[in-house]
Amino acid sequence: MDRARDVGLIEAAFRIANERTARWEERHADGRTELYLCECAEQPCRKRIELTREQYEEVRTDPRHFVVLPGHVIADLETVVGSFDGYEMIEKPSALLQLLVETDPRSATSGPEADAARALAHEIDPNLA
Repeated sequence: MDRARDVGLIEAAFRIANERTARWEERHADGRTELYLCECAEQPCRKRIELTREQYEEVRTDPRHFVVLPGHVIADLETVVGSFDGYEMIEKPSALLQLLVETDPRSATSGPEADAARALAHEIDPNLA
């Protein structure tokens, strides 16, 4: 497995974990900030990022976009497309688009990459299943 794909799968797993918690309606009251997992490629990272629902949804508009803490960007594999107070929005390379769409929990696709990302998401937080 190549490094870019490995990184993409790990970050997709964090995205899946965030999507699971984002579905909790009680989290979205009054436009307050909510805590989301950093979606970086450091699998043991469990640091949180404060985002409003609107900020989170902006990241989710493109399956190549992820939200990470400053300093958690892999410069040779990711491009910072937005720097904000307390977080950065990164973009994965277009070469990974198929993997990123397949692992996007908002898409209706399935396959081995999606299964692998879901298994990693369960390892990140088994309580989110």
